[in-house]
Amino acid sequence: MKKKLSLFSLALTTGLLAALLTTNVFADQITEEKAKSIALDHAGVKSDDVSYIYSELDYEKGQQIYNVEFMTKAYDEYDYEILTENGTILAADYEKKSRPLNGNNSGKEITMDQAKETAIKDAGLQPEQVSFLKEKTDWDDGIKIYEIEFYTDTYQKYDYDLDAKTGEILAWDFDADSAYARQDAVLKNTQKAPNTSENKKQKESASTPLTLEEAKAAALKKANLNDNQVTWGPVYKEHDDGRLIFKGEFYYNTLEYEFEMDVATGRIVDWDVESIYD
Repeated sequence: MKKKLSLFSLALTTGLLAALLTTNVFADQITEEKAKSIALDHAGVKSDDVSYIYSELDYEKGQQIYNVEFMTKAYDEYDYEILTENGTILAADYEKKSRPLNGNNSGKEITMDQAKETAIKDAGLQPEQVSFLKEKTDWDDGIKIYEIEFYTDTYQKYDYDLDAKTGEILAWDFDADSAYARQDAVLKNTQKAPNTSENKKQKESASTPLTLEEAKAAALKKANLNDNQVTWGPVYKEHDDGRLIFKGEFYYNTLEYEFEMDVATGRIVDWDVESIYD
């Protein structure tokens, strides 16, 4: 009887120890309700202003996360990826599903610089903390917008779309650790690095990234045109399938030229010419 009792006591003790270890492993993990609260707090939205909210467990790059999606009664849509381990926000995006019919009171468009200031302030950053990837003017459903992308020295990447007439933020996107930002930072550091023997060897073994003026010159050469013959549209850097490219357009007479050029190699990866009357 004593032997059986000892075995029972050992099994009970082992079971309790295992339960305690299991509890400790998951003790720091946040609950689903906590994940929702983190998302709402970050967005600055009160629960009373939410029309619906949805969450689910998922995995991202081997890490367990909560996907939290919600929409406000004003039709603002948010989507968050939150690490279950400690509540860290890995990614987030926002989109305004409805837009005002009237512009701002001044009736005057904001500038690109003002749009950049608004985006940086909304991200809670200072101008000296960010590097810009993209500054582009575009049109969406008849509305002129500014598309702005930038990243921090810790490779947090932000994308913003702002209404050029009202200055209102129409959409934003956040990535806590962006491979695109890392790639662009490496290219910039290669260009800015001092000309030591070690850096010289690195530069000799790698192609020199293309500048904006070099990209435009290469596009003109392919079109067999001179700069004074054309009207330039936007030319900007963006990422496509993990590759940094220059994307641009220009006009000659009734023709529109569009191109994409690899920043690292200078190779034209896409070229299109068509009549503006097509």
